[in-house]
Amino acid sequence: GMIGPKGGMGSSGVVYIRWGRTTCPNGADRVYYGRGAGSHYGTKGGTSDHLCLPETPQYKNYYSSYTFSPELYGVEYDLDEGRISLLRHLYQTEMPCVLCSVSTRSKMIMIPARYECPSDWNREYSGYLMSDAEHENRIGRTSTICVDEASEAVPGSGANTNPAVVYFMRAVCNGLPCPPYEANKLLTCAVCTQ
Repeated sequence: GMIGPKGGMGSSGVVYIRWGRTTCPNGADRVYYGRGAGSHYGTKGGTSDHLCLPETPQYKNYYSSYTFSPELYGVEYDLDEGRISLLRHLYQTEMPCVLCSVSTRSKMIMIPARYECPSDWNREYSGYLMSDAEHENRIGRTSTICVDEASEAVPGSGANTNPAVVYFMRAVCNGLPCPPYEANKLLTCAVCTQ
């Protein structure tokens, strides 16, 4: 068969969400910033993902008040009910987020239970693994996100509306070897690019 024309240079780069912040680290460009969102912790159905919604949404001319339409709520830091000092100032505030782009790298990974990246990778940020709580009133499961250790709150939030909520994740010595894991120790994370 015929050989087609040579294609142009492909674009490279990676994007990632920095949970808990509205700015990107040095070397990364902000695509947009906004608010963390997810399904209400007490509802069946909806999304199991956490989403980073832009601060300024765009709508078309359609509405739905249909009872079964999935709803999105802001993500609230519940953080062990403020019992530990780490990020206590964020307890019951809403979580911001930012979508970052790094054009000089082509791979991105989130490493759970590590706050450092492998030596040949660049750390974009590090923090703590968070997800919804395990409790009898929790209906479904939500995605695990790596929330920046220097997290901020959405200005003016803090009303304890209990929408979509996140808590620190911890290790349990049942199926995980202890050591090296430690029971009840908060699990760290790192977002790395190469």
